[in-house]
Amino acid sequence: MALQQVRAERTGWRDQALSERHRQWGFNCPMVDVDWLAIEYDEGRAMALVEYKHERAEIQWANHPSYRALCDLGNRAGVPVFAVRYAEDFSWWRVTALNATGRAFVPQRVDLTEEEYVALLYRVRGRTMPADLFVNLTQSV
Repeated sequence: MALQQVRAERTGWRDQALSERHRQWGFNCPMVDVDWLAIEYDEGRAMALVEYKHERAEIQWANHPSYRALCDLGNRAGVPVFAVRYAEDFSWWRVTALNATGRAFVPQRVDLTEEEYVALLYRVRGRTMPADLFVNLTQSV
């Protein structure tokens, strides 16, 4: 039986030496360098895990092993896990909940405005977004 090969480094964005070294450890020792993983938190307590992807980033499928591992982490922590693709100009945010806790907030994939997305982040924290937040944000740009 042939040994399954590890994928070669594709982007060159990571520390190449570590990436190549880790691949030498074998197929059954996988890891993922998550592009832009954020821990949304409140008062030092994790509230959600969000994998942010720019609109031009490669599409990632929810059943990919790296996302399944991220969901496992979120499930163990009891926090929602979201994949969020965003427009370069921040005009839209495509939110996909990746675990059951996330689907309590976003039952199916949804496209939101920036203001709607920020309101979701406040809701995840059990808070209400300040009514004047986007007035102030617009004035500061």
